[in-house]
Amino acid sequence: MWQNFFDNPKKNYNPYMEKLKDYPKYIMYDKNEINNKKNKWKDYFENKNPIYLEIGSGNGNFTVKNAENHKNKNFIGIELKFKRLVLSAIKAKKRNLNNILFIRRWGQEIPEFIGEKEISGMYINFPDPWDGREKNRIIQESLFTDIIDKIMIEGGKIFFKTDHEGYYKDTLELLKSVKGYKVIYNTDDLHNDEKGIENIRTEFEELFTKKGIKTKYIEIEKLN
Repeated sequence: MWQNFFDNPKKNYNPYMEKLKDYPKYIMYDKNEINNKKNKWKDYFENKNPIYLEIGSGNGNFTVKNAENHKNKNFIGIELKFKRLVLSAIKAKKRNLNNILFIRRWGQEIPEFIGEKEISGMYINFPDPWDGREKNRIIQESLFTDIIDKIMIEGGKIFFKTDHEGYYKDTLELLKSVKGYKVIYNTDDLHNDEKGIENIRTEFEELFTKKGIKTKYIEIEKLN
């Protein structure tokens, strides 16, 4: 599909689609190529450093800063929007980072391209709270049983940030019944908490903060 897109005349298309190919070091968008990396991500990064995944990496500010601050870790950002992927790649290239990659895939497809115990941590920053349709939230029991159970090492961490009070409280309640996981830290005001000292703010986080909305934070450990 992608080769056909690049080789043929284009009308009424997102101009950022064509720019994807300009950043082969930082963007992977072909489904087969991505799937073929399953169980081989440490080979891709050419090291044995732990790999951290961000679901919904947006314009890349959070993941790029993480990769810049932690050269002994590898980071994969998952994002669907073409413009956001390109903007993320531009930031990574500007800093000449070698421990970061952005992938164009749906979050629910993660087990298709991440293998067993390949991930040491997962960041979920400001996902849609789906008010009134909470069953659509990304954080629900199936996230742990169908995805994280398969891809994360024992002792791995899930880091969750939200501006939504209900989502925060519901997640804390949910984790009481999800076997094999434990909340090891939480706060309803991250920026005024000791954990806030090293916190990297996302684009949404900056926006919410300017509006006076507090950032809520939960850190979860995979026990087995």
